[in-house]
Amino acid sequence: MSKLPVLALAALFTTLAPAQNPFQPPRAKLTYAPDRTCDLVNVSVTLDVDAAKKTFTGRSVNTLVPLRSGLKEIVLHAGTGLDVRSVKVDGKTVTFTRKDKDMTIAAGSLKKGVPFKVETVYSSSKGGGRDGGWHWMTATTAQPGKVGFWTQGETMGNCEWCPTWDYPNDLATSQTTTTVPADWDVVGNGVLTSSALSPDKKRKTFVWTMTQPHATYLLSLCGGPFDIKKDTWEGVPLWYVVPKGSGYLIDSSFGHTKDMLTFFSQKVGVKYPWPKYAQNAMYDFGGGMENVSATTLGEGSLTEERDGYYTMDSLNSHELGHQWFGDLVTCVHWGDIWLNESFATFMQMIYSEHSRGADDYAWEIEDAMQAYFGEARRYKHPLSTKVYPNPDAMFDSHTYPKGGVILHTLRRKLGDEATFSALKSYLNQWRHTPVESTQLRRAFTETTGVNAEPFWAQWIEKPGHPVLDYTWTYDGGKVLLTVKQKQDTSDGTPVYDIVSKVGLIGATGLQRVPVHITKTDETFEIPAATRPKAVVIDPDHDFLRAIPELHWADEELPSILRLSPNAPDRQAAMIKMLEKPDDAKVRAVVEALTSDKGLSPAFRSLNRLAALARPDLRAFWTGELSHANYERRAQAVSALAKLPQDPATVTKLRGLISAKSPIQVVVNAINALKAWDAKANADVFKTAQGIKDRRNRIKRAADSALGG
Repeated sequence: MSKLPVLALAALFTTLAPAQNPFQPPRAKLTYAPDRTCDLVNVSVTLDVDAAKKTFTGRSVNTLVPLRSGLKEIVLHAGTGLDVRSVKVDGKTVTFTRKDKDMTIAAGSLKKGVPFKVETVYSSSKGGGRDGGWHWMTATTAQPGKVGFWTQGETMGNCEWCPTWDYPNDLATSQTTTTVPADWDVVGNGVLTSSALSPDKKRKTFVWTMTQPHATYLLSLCGGPFDIKKDTWEGVPLWYVVPKGSGYLIDSSFGHTKDMLTFFSQKVGVKYPWPKYAQNAMYDFGGGMENVSATTLGEGSLTEERDGYYTMDSLNSHELGHQWFGDLVTCVHWGDIWLNESFATFMQMIYSEHSRGADDYAWEIEDAMQAYFGEARRYKHPLSTKVYPNPDAMFDSHTYPKGGVILHTLRRKLGDEATFSALKSYLNQWRHTPVESTQLRRAFTETTGVNAEPFWAQWIEKPGHPVLDYTWTYDGGKVLLTVKQKQDTSDGTPVYDIVSKVGLIGATGLQRVPVHITKTDETFEIPAATRPKAVVIDPDHDFLRAIPELHWADEELPSILRLSPNAPDRQAAMIKMLEKPDDAKVRAVVEALTSDKGLSPAFRSLNRLAALARPDLRAFWTGELSHANYERRAQAVSALAKLPQDPATVTKLRGLISAKSPIQVVVNAINALKAWDAKANADVFKTAQGIKDRRNRIKRAADSALGG
């Protein structure tokens, strides 16, 4: 599942006081994976979908092998939204009872190792629903094409349309046979083995087959009238599926899919493991879900070229990363969901580094840390835990951003060669197997020779994070660096053992010096022939840590701005310099920004500089209008809007209002011209009313400018 739903889940806890930590008793309880009576070998489901009535009838056939002799009954899962009409075991009708989602079936006398089949005939009684694992899309006046359905299995939703064993501690092959209106398509897991019209040509049946075992929560069906573009990557079929009429968005939304497949396959040393990859963008779906070989994504995430540089890459790379971590190797219980979600977040991070560069990767790490810190002020829990209130609670900012940064921490500790060699070994050894955190730890230890247990003990099996405070002085040939760990350890957060570096910034560059932090308060003596211009601990942001207060002196800031290797540190220095700006500071900032011309720049926000509203910076802001980064262009327009209008700037902004300009640039230009002289620019506003974008942002801005 993508990181987007995490924000909503985390919001559930925003009003909790620290004493109401949901990961502590009585709300949380010790939770284990459930016992199994059988090994699920295959699940086959046949559905007949009545779109007009928003109902379906179904038949699921589960092939199982008893794990013990003498079993008299077995348990499968059937959602409360299903009317179960009959259950048969090897063709014989049997009795069954239901409690919540558990369906206990009288199975006779089963013999260990002898396969048998359970056939369940059922229908939907509630018409499905998002919380029930099956969601109907309903047309509206604004979205008349919103027709069809999609399923959502994680954590335990698929049993609402397919009675089966619905927990990730068992994997099985699968087949779905789905009959829908003739003008619909159905996309499922694996390979499309059949699609046939009914004799009256009013109905069409799609058969999807997955011959590799997978967790049942990864089963998926998406049905409706779609635009579908097909391609291939190294012999693997690719399907890009969007609502009918949205096909023009496919290339700008999914244009990097092939590059992601190549990069991930090469980076982890395991080729994409499934027989096809479909990306299905659906109405009403939030974020994304990594259904095996058939990811479901929110239609609202589709993007057009004028939004920015492949702005859907973050979501797409996260879900694609799951096809290895979560799908090929799956956590055995929800308390180890970090093995799925932390890794998908990490894969998203390293793809941003590959596609956009080191500065973008640095911002990914910074954003993830800050997202986690916000949640950690409310509650903390270990990354890997068996104590939680319910499975859905595990999908939080510990599992996603914190876990992603911990994997970044491990990567920086071991280096790329060792890290990705261990991941290759882990994926190959445990493919198509549900695993626990311990098995990943063993893969790292056995592959690299470095005992991973200490790392696991402090970063993964305990709550919290380092909270650092550092100061320095220079004393005749040496820097005296005092580092304090100030995290609250009363909740189980450890005093950390961290091999780190300190950056000594001189006139021409930065020197990295190793330091080993082990105590709550310690001072390091670092040889330095001359007094550094600035001193920065962990200059490359190699590990998860909070530094609530940066004791950077004013004289340090220009050197950090210019020579720090980390983009967020450079921006932090810029912001501090502009708190009390003078001409020298502004010149230094403008010089740094002028050289920051990359597609993913180091300096992400220029709002503090724009707020100065200095007319002498007009030429700088005008130059920024051609920046490679669309957001920087949009910020430049907003900055110019704070200045008095002049004919040249008005002409420039009027020229930006076109169908070729980035959408936010056009919107900001309309707002600027409206503020300066709405009447004089009414003609260009009327032109803007006819410039289309999928969310009508330009038209709304133009309507507002014209007084609409």
